[in-house]
Amino acid sequence: MSNRPATLVISLAICTLLARGGGGAERPGPLAPRAPVAMPAPRVYRLPALQTPRSAQESNGPRYGPALRPPARVQPAAPSGQMRQTAIVQSSPQYVLTLPQAFELALTQNPLVVAQRAAEGVGVAAIGVARRYPFNPFFQFQATPIQKAPASATAIEPNAATKIYQYYLVMVNFELAHQRRYRERNATAALSNVRWTIQQTELQSLALTEQLYFTALYRRGLRDVARANAELNGSLLSILERQLDAGQASAADVAMVRLDARSTVQVLRLAETNYQTALLDLGRQLNLPPSAPLQLAGELQDWRWMPATGEHLSRVVGLRSVISNTADVETIAAELAAGRPDVLAAQANIAAAQASISLARADRLPTLQFGPYYQSDDFGIKYYGFRGQVQQGALNGGKPLVRQRQAETRQQRITYEQLRARAKLEALTAIDRYERARRLVEETGAEAQFDVPIELKKLEEQFVAGEVDALRIFNARSSLVRLQQAYLDTLNEAAQAASLVTLATGLPPDALVQGVVRETLPPLPPPSFPGR
Repeated sequence: MSNRPATLVISLAICTLLARGGGGAERPGPLAPRAPVAMPAPRVYRLPALQTPRSAQESNGPRYGPALRPPARVQPAAPSGQMRQTAIVQSSPQYVLTLPQAFELALTQNPLVVAQRAAEGVGVAAIGVARRYPFNPFFQFQATPIQKAPASATAIEPNAATKIYQYYLVMVNFELAHQRRYRERNATAALSNVRWTIQQTELQSLALTEQLYFTALYRRGLRDVARANAELNGSLLSILERQLDAGQASAADVAMVRLDARSTVQVLRLAETNYQTALLDLGRQLNLPPSAPLQLAGELQDWRWMPATGEHLSRVVGLRSVISNTADVETIAAELAAGRPDVLAAQANIAAAQASISLARADRLPTLQFGPYYQSDDFGIKYYGFRGQVQQGALNGGKPLVRQRQAETRQQRITYEQLRARAKLEALTAIDRYERARRLVEETGAEAQFDVPIELKKLEEQFVAGEVDALRIFNARSSLVRLQQAYLDTLNEAAQAASLVTLATGLPPDALVQGVVRETLPPLPPPSFPGR
């Protein structure tokens, strides 16, 4: 009786050590270092500081580049989980936001990105659960401190019921097929899927931010053109009314210009509304308050659209796939599509499904329950031994679960193949659209920016000399407005196509869109009509 507690403690310690072995697999102690989980290194989309064009600093009011203005200061997330609004350094009546700052805000405080990043902690915790042995030792005891023997039994055996009956059993589950190894593989693959999903969410946030930023620039350009057109028509109307009073213009011409002046004012109001709506959309994407007086730096004309060719992409730093400088568009699209985060997340799902198959096959080998026991009967006889039990797979041998896991793996493979094929097609379509828009910008840019203002100035000089009338100037400037609107449409198409390439291929935005230093173009000459 005196050695009984020590025997139980030693037996329990032996069974616990055997259980930690997991059927012979080595397991480090709680303080021993573990090898890090082999995970594909997720790529964080961070942009270098884009060079803000000089014209963005000199035109249309106070705008500042990164060299003259500190970057955005982002407040960390509140402990309650609610995101605080961004505090951008305000040195002017409006918040001047550059494109790199917009990207940084989109990655740090967009609600969808912040919520998705919280899933990584759950995945890491799941690996810790998978590494922990799932079973605890089973302890059972039984004792009868009150025992009464009948008189007949006492007459035969005087010692009957004089001892306390005791029974102690310790049992531990032993996984004989290394199931813990496959659970850890499954959790690791699930964590990889979570991390790639986070990368996909960040990529979508960058692409949408790029799209909304350039849309706001486009809307502002249309507003500026509409404002210049409205001011021109107002000046023409004032001059023609004075000429009408002097008998130098017809009433029909004045009525026509008056109607056009009213329509251009209405167009200006609509353009201003569209621009403010675009700013609100961008602010919502960046999680800025609607009351924030946002102002964007730069113009659509100040950005350089790089070709999506192998020669250029081979020099882009940070791509997951190495692109040859002689690669054609098919090869480029296939390589970029294979490295898209959502495609890699689907590939991680295949690894998780394969680990589930291995776990289902390992579970077909029954778990062994084994441990020591001690018993002392009412006569004082002591028993030391072992007890074990194993479930028999007579009714369910685990094959249906294995077939289910195999079907799930086939499903994940098909999903991955179809997603990769769709990603390649999306990349091809996006690159083709971008290249057509880029070539169109190169073809029409010079004419829209330089030739027409010079010709218009010649017409105004002829008007001053009395060689042409005011309506000729009005028509020429209206043609210039339409040409500028068409050029803005072309730039907007290139910008939207670039954001689509970012989303469809996973390229960082600065791979195709770069800032350039441009000399500030002279503004349009004011109307120089006589009599003003």
